Order: sequence, then C-alpha cells, then structure tokens
Amino acid sequence: MEPVTLTIGDLQVLSDLDSKQFGLLILTEEANAKKKAVVLKAINYLERVIVRTRERARAKAQQEESQARAITADVDPKIYLKLGHLHLLLEDYSKALSAYQKFMRMTSKANKKLDATLLYGLGLVYYHFNSFLMASRAFHDLLYLYPAYEKANEVHLRLGIMSKVSGDFEISLKHFNMALADISAEASFSHKEIKFHIAHVHEVRGESHKAKEYYEELLKEPELSNNLKADVFRQLGWMFHSVEALGERNNRLHTAIQYLQRSIECNTKKNHGQTLYLLGRCFAGKFIYSRESTEGLKQNQKKYFNLTEKITLIEFDLFFVKILQLLSKIKTNIAI
Repeated sequence: MEPVTLTIGDLQVLSDLDSKQFGLLILTEEANAKKKAVVLKAINYLERVIVRTRERARAKAQQEESQARAITADVDPKIYLKLGHLHLLLEDYSKALSAYQKFMRMTSKANKKLDATLLYGLGLVYYHFNSFLMASRAFHDLLYLYPAYEKANEVHLRLGIMSKVSGDFEISLKHFNMALADISAEASFSHKEIKFHIAHVHEVRGESHKAKEYYEELLKEPELSNNLKADVFRQLGWMFHSVEALGERNNRLHTAIQYLQRSIECNTKKNHGQTLYLLGRCFAGKFIYSRESTEGLKQNQKKYFNLTEKITLIEFDLFFVKILQLLSKIKTNIAI
C-alpha cells in the first residue's frame, strides 16, 4: 500500500472545508476537480490514521477486557468530525452520518457545547434522508446554541420546507420569511426560490387566489431562471386544472394546458415527469368535458384525437404506467 501524504497546500484547502460549504462547493463540477481530489486524498489519509491508531491500541491492550475502550479513546474524535464534513461535501450521506455519530459517541461524556458545524451537518444529512424529526431537532439545537450562526438562512429555509410538508403552514411561512430577510451570508438558494416556496405554501393551504398572485408576481422578476420559471408555470397549470374558483372549467383547462406546455419549454433539466403527468390529466379532462358537451360518439372520438394529437403513445405510457407514482409528490416534492 503506497503511503499517502498531505502537502501544506492540501492542508490549507482542507482547513476551509466543513459543513458550511455544503451547497456552495459542488465537488461534482469540473471546476472543482482539484479540490475533490484533495478531499478524496484526505479521506484516505484520515482513514489510514484511524486504522494505524487502532492497531497500536490493540497491541497495547492485548486481550484485556478494556480493549474496545482503549481503541476508541486513542483516536482523536476530531478526525471523525472532519471525515463527516468531507463525506457530506462529496454527498456521501451514509458515511457522513456514520462519522458524525462516531464523533458524538466519543465526545458524549465531555459535556461540552456541541460543535456548530456538527449540528448543521447532522441536520443536512437527516434532511437528505427525509428524517425530518431528527433534522428539525438538530437545526433547532443549532439556532438555540448559536443564534447568530452564519448559515441560519439555510437552516430556516429547510425548516420552512419541512414544516410545509408536515402541514404547519404558519410556522413554514415564518421560517421562509426569516430566510428571505437574512442577507448576511452567501446561500445556496436565491430569494426568488424562497418566494416560490412562500407561494406554494399559500397554494397547498387552499389560498388559491393569493398563491396565483404570488406566482404571477414571481414571473415578473428580472433574471428568473428557466428552471424556476418552469416550476412556476407547472404550479399555475395545476391550479387552473384543479381549482374551480379560478373560472369556468373549459377555460381553466385551456389555460392550464398553456401553462404546462410553457413549463416544458422552459425546463432545461428535462425532468418533465410531473408536468407530463399533469398535462395528460388536463387533456383527459378536456376530452371528458367535450364528451359531456357534444352529441354523437364519432364526433366525440374526433375531438378526442384532435386534442391528443400532441401526445404520443409513449407519453401516455409514461402518464399512466411510469409516472403515476409521482402523484403523491405533486404538492410536496418541490426542488429547491
């Protein structure tokens, strides 16, 4: 096994890396390839340090009953904390959680104030795994112990999303507004994205007209990204499809189809699953409306095929076989 050494330059890079860089430093991007190489080398180095330390401790302990205690006590807990941060930046969440938990077990008897970067990293990991109770606990502990924490805006955003998912809409709006007002630090999200979440809270709590106003105001924002614009068009399309208060049914379906088609045009990620499903629902609703409003089976069939000429058979397969599983996520699975 070839030896691994860290240069002074490597150590300088590593000294600035912890959970606070999550979302800002994207190691999968080509521009950060050198930093990613340093992170991978550092993980290799630290894991070897742990192995060597345990081997020495095992040799000293021999077969004593306190062997396990001696092994863990001789490893510097900060190694695990650093490993947790590095795995988090690599988006290897399972390994990050494992390292954080080892650090906490080794320092549990110290009765010291929990490290801020640990609480933030733990919250991010639990959030990723949709363990919202644990994530909320870590984030609230962080804000209580460190009320001026520099990543408080990121914390409030995630607390807002979790509260929205759980149906605590007032609390959700409170956190979103606090994130919107906090401009003290660089963030991995824009104020326009927060405004989208605020509009979505009003939508899911049934305040359709207010949500519609927020979405329409957001579309007027300068330099609105194409993907966020696609999200706004998608939500407006779904509202016009499903909310009777927004007008007469046939007109609503026509407007909904226009919004959903514009959403597909704007989306650069090409993840049209939800939008295609909703578009299929709108075309189906349009067909049902036409069938109720006209006479004669042949005339109905003709209208149906005219309405669906833009949807291929493959798309229908996606609508009703592959994308049906996305229905439960329509109102909650909103990308940050």
